[in-house]
Amino acid sequence: MNNKKRLVTALMTNVFTFSQFAYAQNVESDGDASIVTYEKEYFADYNAVTLLDMLQIIPGANDILNKNQNQRGGNSASGQRTRGFGSGGDQILINGKRLAGKTNSVDDTLGRISADQVEKIELIRGATAGLDVQSQGLVINITLAVGASTSTTFVRLQNRYTIHHRNQPGALISHSGSWDALDYTFSIERKRGGFNRERIEQFLDENGDKTADQFVDHKFDYKSIEMITNLSYAFKDNSNLRLNGLYEPAGWDGLETRDNTSSTLRPLTWNTDGDNDKWEVGGDYSRSNFPLLGSLRLLFLINGETRSELHNRFRGSDAEEFEYNIEYNNEKKNERIFRLAFTTSLTDKQAIEYGAETAINTSERFFRNEERETALDILELTNSDVVDIKENRYEIFAHHTYNITLNFVVQTSLQNEFSKIVANNVFAGAAPTTRDTSFSYFKPRINLRYDLGERDQVRATVEKKVSQLNFSNFVTRFDRLANVLRVGNTNIRPEQVWEYSVQYEHRSLNDGGSFDIELFYHRFNDHITRVDFSEYENFTGDSIAAEAFFNLPPTVALRDNISFLSKSGNIPNATAYGVRANTSIRLSFIGLQNAVLALNYVFDKTEAIDQFTGTKRPFDWRSPHTFGFNFRHDLNDYGVSYGISGQAQSNRESNDIDYNWVADPIMSLEAFVEYTFNNGVKVRLAGENLRTKRWDSDFNRYQDHIRFGEFNGILRRLEKQATEIEISVQATF
Repeated sequence: MNNKKRLVTALMTNVFTFSQFAYAQNVESDGDASIVTYEKEYFADYNAVTLLDMLQIIPGANDILNKNQNQRGGNSASGQRTRGFGSGGDQILINGKRLAGKTNSVDDTLGRISADQVEKIELIRGATAGLDVQSQGLVINITLAVGASTSTTFVRLQNRYTIHHRNQPGALISHSGSWDALDYTFSIERKRGGFNRERIEQFLDENGDKTADQFVDHKFDYKSIEMITNLSYAFKDNSNLRLNGLYEPAGWDGLETRDNTSSTLRPLTWNTDGDNDKWEVGGDYSRSNFPLLGSLRLLFLINGETRSELHNRFRGSDAEEFEYNIEYNNEKKNERIFRLAFTTSLTDKQAIEYGAETAINTSERFFRNEERETALDILELTNSDVVDIKENRYEIFAHHTYNITLNFVVQTSLQNEFSKIVANNVFAGAAPTTRDTSFSYFKPRINLRYDLGERDQVRATVEKKVSQLNFSNFVTRFDRLANVLRVGNTNIRPEQVWEYSVQYEHRSLNDGGSFDIELFYHRFNDHITRVDFSEYENFTGDSIAAEAFFNLPPTVALRDNISFLSKSGNIPNATAYGVRANTSIRLSFIGLQNAVLALNYVFDKTEAIDQFTGTKRPFDWRSPHTFGFNFRHDLNDYGVSYGISGQAQSNRESNDIDYNWVADPIMSLEAFVEYTFNNGVKVRLAGENLRTKRWDSDFNRYQDHIRFGEFNGILRRLEKQATEIEISVQATF
């Protein structure tokens, strides 16, 4: 057992031991064992300035915050990209409702809401009637004060310093207020981001002898201005309208230099310039007691994004450097989503939500690559790909909630999706193609919640999900890390997965902490992975299957006639199963008042048939073991808070037609300390990438096709990222 596994085992053993002894302050309860309520008074002794500060104090909330960030990135727990609004939604609600936005998401709102505006925070455990989302885990619902007469202005000034590199200043100002029945928020933020990474590479031949060294220095700088507005109006008929808007123009530039010791690997310099404009408008109209139909909820979302990126690549010595490659990447996409739902009570124990959702996605993508061998040659077209995509999706749904007893709740869902994808593709040197495909998916769901007592709960879920396609796989692109051209495939089908899970949760007495463990099993159909698209022939030029080709066996001459090619595509089946365990412990029992330690562990065993070797292997870049921790200590009497967090993962790998890539991620660490003055002004100092080493890996290369087994050497990499220190000052007026 290596040191990383020993650390995970020891810490998880302590988790399960200490979680039973935790003790803390009392929390308000309304008698429903599924809801833990934190009233405004609970936070009086803390130094919370914003809603985000309040959430970080609550045991178990950090796990939900992390889940919400993953969903914003487009991925669910199963690794799938989220599809439309759906019924799963965010893990965080405001006044019982989702924010009708994706780019303009609830994450952007948490740090802008003043703590004074919060009335209470509820942790809702398992299936519960009346929620705007369905969840088999935990949901946070924030209730804001009604009719707050005074306006508030939130200001944050910050500077991020990348050690030995540069400063990145930023600023945010957000103003919230009320005027009669209208609540409003306007904010503008100047963002700066980026990173500095270094990579040491060793090139080894098939015998393991080093042939060259290379040092890669990569810096990336990102700038944007984000403007957001949120409006809410309460009508006299008890209906409510909320509107959200976002506009964010952005730009970035990058510089990567590659210096090496071999004349066959000439020095390279890669320049990157890009622009990106995003806009979004979302709306939410709700009305209770709509005649004959129940409560009405209408959501809509319209957004757009344009993106252009130019890569200029140079090689040669400093005195003789010339541009040998130009790469263009352009993209324009739009999304329109509309969701109409009615909710009504059937009996005093049963309720039903029913309605429909439609989503229309369009994407225009362009790739072009030009190259030359010497400075005297002209740049010539080597690859180009133009893809025009439109996806129309329609869904009808019905969700039924049955409170069989106070302690036993069953939720069932019936959903049917109809979709159509049209993709026109023009690839260099090939005739234009058109894909016109229709799909229909039946997506049932059943979710059970049983309260064993006031502090113990069991949950179980069975659900069919369908992923949102990543249109980036439709168009050709250059993978700069693997140094390969990824040819696009417009015929990819959405990935389907049946998810089965059982979860047990225990909350300690007097809000001392919580512990939950989940067993899950996922079965995938049409799993998306790398697939062999080579066109195989026999000695007479007849098309044959891959298995027949490798059984010939092929000669060198025959191999030279084959264009070995892989693309993203679908395979029939894949599976994933494992365990997730989380605990959050207040450390009062060891004398650390107002200190919280959160630990989590995931065992994720994934399995698919490798399309190049025919053997079973894990999903690309999915680590089977992940361990994370978060420690926070609030010294309320002194106005000081500090903490540290980190994550460790086991080895992960990626496979393709001519390589096997195995990486060992290094445990990440972040830390912060902050001080809040009596007037509510907070100063915060935070550090990221405290362990500068990110991962090391072996890129094992093979000749033509990995199935031939002709080893072609190793590219051994060690990557580092510079530590970043951020200081910020924030206040609410």
